[in-house]
Amino acid sequence: MRSQLGGRTVVITGAASGIGLACAHAFLAEGARVGLVDRAPIPHLDGDVVAVRADVTDERELGAALGTVVQRFGRLAAVVGCAGISGPVGTPLAQTPAAEIAEVLAVNVTGQLLLVKQAQPYLADDASIVLLGSDSAFTAAPGMVPYCASKGAVVALTRALAVELPGTRVNCVCPSVVDTPMARADLGDLAFAAPAFPVQSAEDVARQVLYLASPLSRPVNGQALLADFGLSSRSAFPA
Repeated sequence: MRSQLGGRTVVITGAASGIGLACAHAFLAEGARVGLVDRAPIPHLDGDVVAVRADVTDERELGAALGTVVQRFGRLAAVVGCAGISGPVGTPLAQTPAAEIAEVLAVNVTGQLLLVKQAQPYLADDASIVLLGSDSAFTAAPGMVPYCASKGAVVALTRALAVELPGTRVNCVCPSVVDTPMARADLGDLAFAAPAFPVQSAEDVARQVLYLASPLSRPVNGQALLADFGLSSRSAFPA
């Protein structure tokens, strides 16, 4: 892609699997120096990589992890927030325990806020922040109220951060169903065998993230990239 990120430092949360891991591969292929953060074990990757175990909901842990990356590679040209959970899927809100609602919001919303807060002192002058949202910020399926609420919050905080951080671009990507371990755990492998809905790969999303993180998207700021194969554009009119 010639992202102009070669030799520059990128940090990715949620990097142990799925979209976060695909992003790690994409940035490394561009020659970036990549810091990987996850509370789960992070696979070994070749290239300029430092991997740090940390929970994005623990501000002290997260801050220490970012400090480790910066000490090794230098100031951050891009920050990518991929850490997220789906929470209860298919469970009506009336039957969802408060603790499960709180966990979804803690990881998907507070985790993103803490990431940006802790990354701010380390940002390069032309830094870019890309957060992982979802088409669930705009459309809904039954039994996913906490998740939809959390991703709607990501879109709102993207806009607020774009205003609050002059000189730093903040955007989010909002994909529809992505073939990841988390999605397969929620929907089952059979749902992906012959899907009745369009499915994108984690690599598809990583390319969207790479574009928004790079100087190639310099004019784009405070935006939510809705990547859903155009499904949300279709009218309910019977035609």
